[in-house]
Amino acid sequence: MKPELIRYWGYPVEEHTVITEDGYILGMHRIPFGQNGSYNDGLTRPPVFLAHGLTSSSSQWVFGPPTKALGYLLADAGYDVWMGNTRGNTYSKAHVNLDTCSRCKEFWDFGFDETGVYDYSAEIDLILEVTGFEKLRFVGHSMGGTQYMILLSERPEYNDKIQEGYLLAPAVFMTYAPHPVFIFSSLGNTIEDLVHLLGMYELVPESEFVHWLSQIMCDQVTDTLPGLCDNFAFAFCGINPAQFNETMASVYLDMVPAGTSTRPIVHYAQLHMTDLAFQKFDFGSKENEATYGSSTPPAYDLSNVKTPLAIWVGDKDYLVDIQDVDHLVSVLPNVKFYETVDIPGFTHLDFATAIDSDKAVYAKISEKMNNGL
Repeated sequence: MKPELIRYWGYPVEEHTVITEDGYILGMHRIPFGQNGSYNDGLTRPPVFLAHGLTSSSSQWVFGPPTKALGYLLADAGYDVWMGNTRGNTYSKAHVNLDTCSRCKEFWDFGFDETGVYDYSAEIDLILEVTGFEKLRFVGHSMGGTQYMILLSERPEYNDKIQEGYLLAPAVFMTYAPHPVFIFSSLGNTIEDLVHLLGMYELVPESEFVHWLSQIMCDQVTDTLPGLCDNFAFAFCGINPAQFNETMASVYLDMVPAGTSTRPIVHYAQLHMTDLAFQKFDFGSKENEATYGSSTPPAYDLSNVKTPLAIWVGDKDYLVDIQDVDHLVSVLPNVKFYETVDIPGFTHLDFATAIDSDKAVYAKISEKMNNGL
């Protein structure tokens, strides 16, 4: 469990819950100060909200060691670090009324259109209420960028609650993404329908089998199985082997995947089939008419995303292609910094796990937060 991991590295941790407008109970984790601070030192620390990627959780920011993980680095730099958990993952699998089993259709009936608006607004409001600040800084990886764009597109008043945004491989436009998963793009809704017919609505939940496998393959590798752990993790997570710390593999696999609904992956597949469009979920013409008042899903209004932004992308990211991010930067009104990470072969999950992500990305985030974006 992540709170124990944070304590293991010598940091304080708080657990908070917040209820969304539609009744989902979200778990949040907070590192209120770093190793050299205390509750009584009289310092006022600006809040930072860290938002995870698809099938991940707040754990991705605190894998460790402290010199390599963004959650600890920002806490030691003087920030009040809050880590969110989108509905349906390990720490946010609860609702005020609905049953939460994997076959409970009503609980899993959500996608980005709900999580971007309801989850982030609830989490941001909680952070500002507890800390007393009027604004916070936001860091989002992958789906964290997706939901950030949706929140500010749909509820532009939240621009006034965010001082700056820092997006790592934001999954927004998906047209050029070459990942093999998009081979099935044209079958996206068909696959979702088939899965639902089988009574499955939860996607890749936290698994005791994966936990067991991580121990066998990573903690007890024998001389006859050299490299098996990192090869498995590379296949499972798409990590750059040159930047992969094999000794941490069991920690990663013990906490990822953390679960979500099936709809977000289908939504990404739909976006891949569009010509540089970022639009709401396509239910089919009949349900679209009932939901949106038109036969096709409307596009999100990215002109509403007015917060200052810094964006990073990897040169070998097969899920978030540079061409798609180039287009995103061209249509957003306030991108202050845009950079391809200066590590050859940098991939999607390298933003969370790469050995040198602290130097190539995290140090720059901290510097820009300290000096103004």
